[in-house]
Amino acid sequence: MNNREKKLIFILFGAACLIVTVFLFTTYQTKMKQNEAKFKKGTEDLAKMNKELDAWDSKIDDVNWLYDNPPAVGTHGIIVAELAINTGKSAQRYRVALKKPPAPQPEDKEEAGAYRSARVKVIGNAMDRELYQWLTDLQDPKKGRSITRLKISPQRDDPERVDCELEITQWFTPEEEEESFTTN
Repeated sequence: MNNREKKLIFILFGAACLIVTVFLFTTYQTKMKQNEAKFKKGTEDLAKMNKELDAWDSKIDDVNWLYDNPPAVGTHGIIVAELAINTGKSAQRYRVALKKPPAPQPEDKEEAGAYRSARVKVIGNAMDRELYQWLTDLQDPKKGRSITRLKISPQRDDPERVDCELEITQWFTPEEEEESFTTN
């Protein structure tokens, strides 16, 4: 082998080494960028999960309270009827005059989730003290019941009495509907 052939082989070998080195370097850089992106995404996901965990930690008391005070189980018809009866009895107990009986509201068919709501609208008239006692009695979180709309206005002909229009909502767990099969 002469000198020129040796130089040519040396140059080709050097070029091949350079090409392999560039290939390995670019592959290494690509993998590093992918790993850095995965690391950054993992760090962001971890931060997000830690925030969610902190949010759940702050809600644990609410979840425990709900576990200790579950909503009633029933159907919309039964729950709304009981709510109307209880609203009327409570009004009598606190001497609140109802302009008409509590009016059950239709079921919201689009309501989804573990709980449903039953609503009753009513208009009452009373002195301030009796009215506030009545409202306090109606607002009962342990029974899943709350006043979701309230409008108080003075009675026109008697300044010592007030008219109160309100909507009471009670949350409940719907009963599981059993499928009935008939045999012919």
